[in-house]
Amino acid sequence: MLNLFYGCDEVYSFENKEEIFKTLDFDQFGQMKLDFINKCITYKIDRRKFIRLIDLIFWIESGFVMIHLGQLLQLIINLLQKVQIMESKGIEHNYLNTHRIWLQLTQNSQYPTLIYQFLYYTIHFTGYQCPFYENQIKPSMKASHQINQIIIFIINRCYNSIHLKWTNLQKRNEIFEEILQPIINLCKSNSTSFEIITFIKEILMKYKYQDDQKNKMVQSLTIDDNYNDYFGSDRQELIPKINKDLTSMIEFGSQYGQIVIEFLLQNYIPIITQHLSSKSKIKFDYMMKCQEQHNIVKKRESKLKQQINELVQYQIKDNLQEYEKNYKFEITQQEMKQLEKDIVDQVFQSKFVQYFNNTYWLHSNNPDIDDAIFAIISKNIIEPVSEKIEILFMYKILLLIDDLI
Repeated sequence: MLNLFYGCDEVYSFENKEEIFKTLDFDQFGQMKLDFINKCITYKIDRRKFIRLIDLIFWIESGFVMIHLGQLLQLIINLLQKVQIMESKGIEHNYLNTHRIWLQLTQNSQYPTLIYQFLYYTIHFTGYQCPFYENQIKPSMKASHQINQIIIFIINRCYNSIHLKWTNLQKRNEIFEEILQPIINLCKSNSTSFEIITFIKEILMKYKYQDDQKNKMVQSLTIDDNYNDYFGSDRQELIPKINKDLTSMIEFGSQYGQIVIEFLLQNYIPIITQHLSSKSKIKFDYMMKCQEQHNIVKKRESKLKQQINELVQYQIKDNLQEYEKNYKFEITQQEMKQLEKDIVDQVFQSKFVQYFNNTYWLHSNNPDIDDAIFAIISKNIIEPVSEKIEILFMYKILLLIDDLI
């Protein structure tokens, strides 16, 4: 088992209360807290039990976690079946991606690690009604279509890191053309989930997929590598040392939050993998990396606060002009400053800003992330400004009434 354990929170907006109740009844996941006033849902996720799909893909692609081709094909079936069941119940998910898919490990499952493990899990989705705020031009898409794109992504990212019983490149290419390319073609042609699942099940049968813990047949095909990277292997012996490094890294990063932890893991997991074969000692400068990333986050927050403050000042001025047509109250400079501060603080605690703290994947290789955050805030700034100004004027009216009494 790898010590990739830390708690994380995810916040998603929703629009329809009745639909979200129906969704959550179908897809119970982690500890959930619904906020009906602000129309958002917060998930508290224990990473000992849950694995985000994009993380698993990254671990496999990096060569950090070992997985059989048979396990990969079974994962694809499980994803397709989840969407089938969801849509059969009249539930829609038009904003599905690899960030919003989670694997919940069952009690009899092992945890992905440097060697092959038995993996048993259920699939869960988040963000059912929540647009992609990081990329607002990305159109919504039915889950039954989007899952096909996700499957293509999984295959393209993971296949080259999967070990078969042959190391010969030509043989690997032949296997790809026989098994994976047809799946890609079916996905590209928007074939039904039933058609894709049927094809994969035929492959599993042809290559005698085995899932036998008693005989230590780790969810594999006859073409999978069933000899290397098991218990007693060199990689297995390195697990305690790597766990020690991961624990130190996560504990140090936790003081800066989950975004920094994930930043560290994305940076250092490929480095760890590169040193596995040589068993050479790795010098981690994660303390400096933590501080650098923390400074980036703080600089972003400072810039964003300044931008929001300027936007709030403009909106306040615009709103006050309307109120002053009917009321002649004096707004002191101190009241104005407090009003601005309250609104900016409220915006920073809003579901829109919290959404961008869900995962570092939203920030990774996304140079437009700052613009995306400001754009979604700009679209939703009018309501908090109007509410705060209304409260201020109601307060002044009550003071006036009190004075008259």
